Amino acid sequence: MNLEQTAVTLQEQFGSAEGASSKAIDRFFENLGKFAFGGFGAVVAIGIGFLLYTIFVQMLLGGTRIAFGVFLMLFIVFASLSLVYVIYNESKKDNKTKRAGSSSEPAPTPELFAPDTGKFLNESTHMPIPSVIEDTTDLLKVDSKTRRL
Repeated sequence: MNLEQTAVTLQEQFGSAEGASSKAIDRFFENLGKFAFGGFGAVVAIGIGFLLYTIFVQMLLGGTRIAFGVFLMLFIVFASLSLVYVIYNESKKDNKTKRAGSSSEPAPTPELFAPDTGKFLNESTHMPIPSVIEDTTDLLKVDSKTRRL
């Protein structure tokens, strides 16, 4: 029996130990990336807050270039909100893509090449399977019930 193709198919479906460790490493780096991105976002938010505070104190309360200070503050606020909106939409798209990829539906299998089966075969390739009791009754011991004289 040639079971190589069966072994390959089972390995593709269930994966291997290397695939499991690869997934664990991918999850670790994904979590690390989320943590780093969150930290970067916090630093940027603090920087924007400090910039707005500086503009407010120097330009608006100082009385110099009030119109420019208001415009600069509005620009920073709306640019920050736009950036948050873009990041949110991209993460939402990524989550949809991940959910679609890990759905309960089986992954599409590649089409296998099948020969033309619409034609009748001239020869029969079927070999009959011998019966379990075929040619075995000759070996049974039979008690003879006839009497010998």
